[in-house]
Amino acid sequence: MTESVLFVCAQNVCRSPLMAAAFQEALRAESELGLGPSEWEVESVGTVASDGHRACRIAAELEPAAAAHRSVRLEADDLDVADIVIVASLEERAVVARLRPQARSRTFTLREALLLGEQRVEAASIAGYAAALDSRRGTLDLPRRSSLPWRRASDPLDVVDVHQLSPRAHRRGLERAASDARLLASRLRRDLAART
Repeated sequence: MTESVLFVCAQNVCRSPLMAAAFQEALRAESELGLGPSEWEVESVGTVASDGHRACRIAAELEPAAAAHRSVRLEADDLDVADIVIVASLEERAVVARLRPQARSRTFTLREALLLGEQRVEAASIAGYAAALDSRRGTLDLPRRSSLPWRRASDPLDVVDVHQLSPRAHRRGLERAASDARLLASRLRRDLAART
């Protein structure tokens, strides 16, 4: 049975298609290095997406595979089949939890998944990997948003929606998201390699 990774953002034109494309590209590159093929299905959707919109220009420049992407709205059924759900921000994580409460234990922001997975995870499947990450929630001191009233910083666990920022900040934000998605792919591949 094919295992699946679902990436979620709001509009599904920038963050989640880029993260999915970078994740897939990392898997492809590692396969070419002889690190084993993956049978993983990788998709991206948006919580408030309108169907059929192209990925943003910068996302397509950073990950050419994203150029073929067309936006798709998140449906509850998408969450039923995903072994792990990687969201861009805590806002999308909350939407997923409301839509399918049972998916909460396998839903993480990209940065949350990286922090929870810094120590090697022993798992036989992507679902097992997600369960291991979930079991680590509350055991680590994850970074928190500043509580100072004059600092309106974004949450450090979020991949910020960079479309409203300057082109340079937009590119920098997406470059970091792509790098983080590649790191997640590498860790998943590494930690699940022992199962074969």
